[in-house]
Amino acid sequence: MSSRISFAPSHENPAASYHLIFLVTGNPGLISYYDTFLRTLHELLSEKKSETGVFHIFGQSLAGFEDNDTPSKTTGLPHSLEGQIESRLQCLEDQCIPSGPRQGQVYDSIILVGHSVGGYIILEMLQRLRKSSRCNVKGGILLFPTVTHIAKSPNGAKFSALFRIWGFPRGASLAAKALLWPVPDPALRWLVHVVVGMPQDATEVTMRFLRSRMGIWQALHLAKDEMETITEDKWDEDIWGIEHEDAGSVVDIPKLVFYFGENDHWVADHTRDALIASRGREEGKLSSKPIMLIDENGIDHGFCIRHSESESMAEKVKVWIDEIIHR
Repeated sequence: MSSRISFAPSHENPAASYHLIFLVTGNPGLISYYDTFLRTLHELLSEKKSETGVFHIFGQSLAGFEDNDTPSKTTGLPHSLEGQIESRLQCLEDQCIPSGPRQGQVYDSIILVGHSVGGYIILEMLQRLRKSSRCNVKGGILLFPTVTHIAKSPNGAKFSALFRIWGFPRGASLAAKALLWPVPDPALRWLVHVVVGMPQDATEVTMRFLRSRMGIWQALHLAKDEMETITEDKWDEDIWGIEHEDAGSVVDIPKLVFYFGENDHWVADHTRDALIASRGREEGKLSSKPIMLIDENGIDHGFCIRHSESESMAEKVKVWIDEIIHR
């Protein structure tokens, strides 16, 4: 399994528009969980290539989750939330058209797609990219985003209590590895696939995560940082947009789409509803504020581990990408 997924179709028309769809994963940050989602999205976007341009779909595992990753050079610990933001920014800025007559050039537009904490990372990236001329970010799509007060969610409250125990991320990861070490791979695979109920391909990714050198520690270390960092809404109108009578005055603000779960154990209903009320677009008004939607189809926060939900989300994301490209 690779630490990155890249679908970069070749194209020989130098006048074609090139668009980068850049995925930021949730936690645990293994890109392989998103294979079905990204593959389906690639197929859907490729169907209309002649009408909308050329799409390059790219995603990479968060730092610290692959076996060849190393701890932070600054702290010697797993990578922090701030470290993940900086590494995603560097990865994005390194992207260029990989082949064809415009090889090596920058993309005409970039759309960021973030899942869970990836939504928070996207907002931070947008904040820091406002002064960048290299990255033409046209929009962001945030799926089941944890962007405010994650510790107030049902799961967040449970983990926050555990994280008050000194050294819990490291201690828990060592205990988990000690418990898993004597378990043969077939038995562990059976537990993940049958008892937990994961599909076969997600089971293999989870096996890799559980057996990795520092993946469990990285996931818990990052989760602790999320609980402490993801609190108040701290972004301004440069990110959130405004309602205005003149559409031309807000055209340079990236378009954002938020898609929340109906019963998301990582997002408290009251914090979600407060964010929608304060930052969401009001129906019928000229606005650059985000479109904020709540799922009505029973799709789970961890949609990426199930084929049907991955395909359903890819269909929705494809529609939003078309709207962002054509606005």
